[in-house]
Amino acid sequence: MGVCSFCLVNETDSWFGSYCAKCHRLQRTIHLFGNDKVCSIVNKVLIVDDAKQEEKINIEIARELISKEICLKKKKKGKVNTDEIKEV
Repeated sequence: MGVCSFCLVNETDSWFGSYCAKCHRLQRTIHLFGNDKVCSIVNKVLIVDDAKQEEKINIEIARELISKEICLKKKKKGKVNTDEIKEV
């Protein structure tokens, strides 16, 4: 069998086919939902631009700071030892 025309890695799923099993499924999905819709979903879900990545980093830093602040407040009150600290 030949190499898949889409991914160029896997073998085709049949002797006269052009795609492997996974790429053949992607091809059927594109035919079912349309090229524009599939590309739109891929761009919204899988592709992360710099602004979204920066926003995610800021959210994670804020969570970590809040978690540490809570731990420090509890330590000052003497209610929690360091082994019981859980991440938020």
